[in-house]
Amino acid sequence: MFSIKKSDGVDDSSEPGDTLAAQLYERLRDDIILATLKPGQKLTMELLKERYDAGMTPLREALYRLSSSMLVTIENRRGFRVAPVSPMHLDEVIRTREEVETLLLRAAFENADVAWETRIVAAYHALMRASGSKPNYGPYTADWEGAHGEFHFALLSAARQPMLQDFHRSLWDHCSRYRNLAYSGRAPVTTVFDGHQQLMEAAMSRDVELGCVLLKRHITLATSHIKSAMFPGAAVQAN
Repeated sequence: MFSIKKSDGVDDSSEPGDTLAAQLYERLRDDIILATLKPGQKLTMELLKERYDAGMTPLREALYRLSSSMLVTIENRRGFRVAPVSPMHLDEVIRTREEVETLLLRAAFENADVAWETRIVAAYHALMRASGSKPNYGPYTADWEGAHGEFHFALLSAARQPMLQDFHRSLWDHCSRYRNLAYSGRAPVTTVFDGHQQLMEAAMSRDVELGCVLLKRHITLATSHIKSAMFPGAAVQAN
């Protein structure tokens, strides 16, 4: 199981007290993001109790929480399913993520300090280490997913806008899910990942305009590969 921590090192991946339902939420969320549980898959209580060795009450609590972030859908009197995917949904997620992440990045640059720079550099090196163990084709490892999120969240960590950052985390989960679905059995495009070093360097130079341009290019390039792999013939909508 992977979980992305806040860039100050405090893990906010579960509710206070680290309840069983919170742990199940993380495990189910990870399995959806890593494409172990497929879009549209029916999540029966029998399947989940056996897979996660848990009772119905904490499982239902975890599933309702996942439904609030739209990773799981609730069928009237028919239980739960993994949320479907579509090119329209991907477009919506990407457009919203780009707007929110750019806004947070600008705020982070405004509050930039040495501690922020240190978090970014450390997260970048952790991502490079994780990339060294990443297979040549997806879905990506849990270690890489965690390190990838840590790097992007480190870039935004000085924004000081917790509500917007929480919303961004939900968008991030959806993007990660599409990436893992798209690259399953396919070779990833290395030019997408070169953008991480460029983003780090823009942060070190405190060049906010360059950082925003690089971020948008990074998101657009990654999305174009995801969409061409998952939905051939569907063009990525321009902003």
